[in-house]
Amino acid sequence: MSNLSFRVIPKEDGQWDISSPTGGDSENICIDYKKLKVGQAVNLYYELADCPEWEFAENGTYFSDAKDNFNYQLTSIVANGGQSLIVSISSIIPAHALPAELATKLADNPDEAISGLLSESADYEVNFRLVAKNKANSESKMRYFSQDPRVILQGMEPD
Repeated sequence: MSNLSFRVIPKEDGQWDISSPTGGDSENICIDYKKLKVGQAVNLYYELADCPEWEFAENGTYFSDAKDNFNYQLTSIVANGGQSLIVSISSIIPAHALPAELATKLADNPDEAISGLLSESADYEVNFRLVAKNKANSESKMRYFSQDPRVILQGMEPD
């Protein structure tokens, strides 16, 4: 359960096709924290499916809303000449989520030091998009962003 693989077909317009070769859900990826060994990372492997004109760009991901990213670490690596992407979620600290009110307060007051209590949320949403470029496009800085695959670390229990 800690390693999941997906085939990706990017599109210039519309939803990307992100599918699991095993038939599992690829757009609501729920990972049961209780099934992970202590300290174990979750690795998501994305492969471009028969798309030689496409490649993952930059680090392959845009982390769009990582509000709980201080209690897990996100890394992404593009490999295999841009055809593969590995997203790792590691150093997971359970039940230490940022409440919505505190997240809003932090976002609204970037020049102010702030304190606040963490919540004991049992689920973390890891929000990101895949990033690719079409090598056939003459505009070298054009990038295409997928829909959010909605990765959720669930089943964490408070200490």
